[in-house]
Amino acid sequence: MVRKIRFINICLIILVLSITAGCSFFGGANGVDSDTPPKATAEDTPIALSPEPPPAPTPTLVPTPIPANAAISDQILDENGELVADEVTLPAPGWLVIYLSKDGEPDAVIGRVPLAAGVHENVRVAVDTDLATEQLFAGVHLDVGAEGVFEFPGQDKPFPGEPETEFTVELKLPRPQLETAEQDVAEDGMITLARVETQKPAWVLIHADDDGEIGSVLGGVLLEAGAYENVPLTIDWRRATPTLHAVLHEDDGRTGVIDYPDGDKPILVNGLPVVSTFAATYPPEVIVYDQPAIDRTVTIERVISRGPGWVAVYNEVDGQPGFIIGSAPLKDGLNEAVTVTLVQSAITGQLFARLHEDTEPGGAFNFPAQDPAVRYNNRLPNAAGFRIDAGALAFIRDQQPAGNTISVNVIVSPVEGWAAVYADNDGQPGELLGNTWFPVGINRNVVIELAPMPKPGTLFLVLHEDLGEPETFETGIDMFLTDDNNRPIRIPFVLFASPGN
Repeated sequence: MVRKIRFINICLIILVLSITAGCSFFGGANGVDSDTPPKATAEDTPIALSPEPPPAPTPTLVPTPIPANAAISDQILDENGELVADEVTLPAPGWLVIYLSKDGEPDAVIGRVPLAAGVHENVRVAVDTDLATEQLFAGVHLDVGAEGVFEFPGQDKPFPGEPETEFTVELKLPRPQLETAEQDVAEDGMITLARVETQKPAWVLIHADDDGEIGSVLGGVLLEAGAYENVPLTIDWRRATPTLHAVLHEDDGRTGVIDYPDGDKPILVNGLPVVSTFAATYPPEVIVYDQPAIDRTVTIERVISRGPGWVAVYNEVDGQPGFIIGSAPLKDGLNEAVTVTLVQSAITGQLFARLHEDTEPGGAFNFPAQDPAVRYNNRLPNAAGFRIDAGALAFIRDQQPAGNTISVNVIVSPVEGWAAVYADNDGQPGELLGNTWFPVGINRNVVIELAPMPKPGTLFLVLHEDLGEPETFETGIDMFLTDDNNRPIRIPFVLFASPGN
C-alpha cells in the first residue's frame, strides 16, 4: 500500500513539471505573448544626476605686510650719546637713522643702527653728540647693499613713501668751551686764552681774519681733555690781523702735528665750529719786499695802523734812513698792497719804510711839524729796509689743487718772466707740468694750470726770464731767474690730495 502511494506522488510531480515546461515554450508564463516587451521595473530605470561643481582649492594664507615706520618721542640727550625710539617696524632688514634738521627738513645723518625685519621696541641708537641739535628727525632705510654696512648716500635709501619723524631733544651735554679777550700782542707773539674746556684731546688754533671768515693759521696749542685757564701760546704776529679767531680743532691726523686743512677739522657743536673772536694790537710793523721801482712807485705789502696813519719811505744815507721821499695814507687796521710814489731824483738802491701817526686825519702828510713816527714802548722801532736793485723772489705754500691749478702767493721780479711747475725727479725738477707768464714787479696769487695733473707729492716752482719771443715759453732760451745771491729760484712745495680724494 505504501509503495502504491509513493508511485502516485512521483507521477503527480512529473505531471506538474511537464505542464510548466510547456507553458514556457508557447508564450511565457501566465499566458502573456512573448512578443510584448517586459515592463521596466524601478530597478531597471536609470536616474538623472545633477552635475556637481569641481572642488575649490584651499586658499593659502598671506600675512599682511607691516609698514616701515619709526616712532620716537621727545627726550633728553646726555653724555652717553644715545637716543631711544619707541617702536621701529621694518618689512625687511634695514636701518633706524637719526638726521639733523635743516630748514625743517632732514639733513646730515648723525646716528644709525641696523635692525632685522619685524617690530622692535625701545631701540637705542648712538648719535654724534658734537653735531646734535634740539630738533632732529628719525627715519628708516633699506639695507640692500653690503649687509650691515650703511651705504648712504648710495644703495641704502629710505623706505619708499615713509616720511621721517621730527622730534625735540633737550641737550644735557658737556660742551667744549673757548673764551678769549681783547689783548696786546708783543714782539714775542704771545697771546693768552682766557678759558678752554674740551672733552677730548684738541687743538686751539689761532686764525687770521679773512673778510669775517676763518683765515690762515697763525699758531696753536694742543691740549688734553680737561678745563684750562690763561693758556699761553705764540703766533706769527707779522702775518696777523686786527681781528683773530680762536678755534677748537680735532687732533685726528698725525698726533701732535697740525694737519689743517687736510686734517684736524674744527670741532662742531650744533653743526657749527667752536670759535672765540677777539681783537688784538701789535707792535708797529711794515712788511715790504725787495722790488724794482716801477714808474717811481714801490708797494708796501702790509701794515697795521692803530687809527688812521701814514707809511713813509726814506732813502738811504750812510746805511740809515735818510730823507722821506714818498708817503701814502693808511686806514685804521690792516692795509695791504699800499702803493707809494717816490721822488725820482732821490731814489737810492736801499730804501726804508716806517709807520707814522696821522695827527690831523684828512690832511696832507706833515712831517716833521706833525705826524711823527710811531713809537713802541717809548722807543723808535727799526725801519723796514728793502732794495730796488735786487734779484727776483717768490713765495709759494704747500697746497691742495683748485681743479687742475695751483697758486703762487707772490712773485717779485725786475724783469718779465715765467713761473713754471715741474714734477719731482729724485729731488730735482723733472717733467714740465705747466707755466704762466708774469710782468715786472710784484705779482700776487699767480695761477698755474697743470697738465698732466700730477699725483700728490713734491713739485718744484722755477722762475724763468722771458728772453726769446715775448710771452712765449721757450725751453733752452728762457733761462732761470736768479735771486740776490745769483742762484736760480727753484722752490720745492707739496701738492696735497684734492678734497674728497
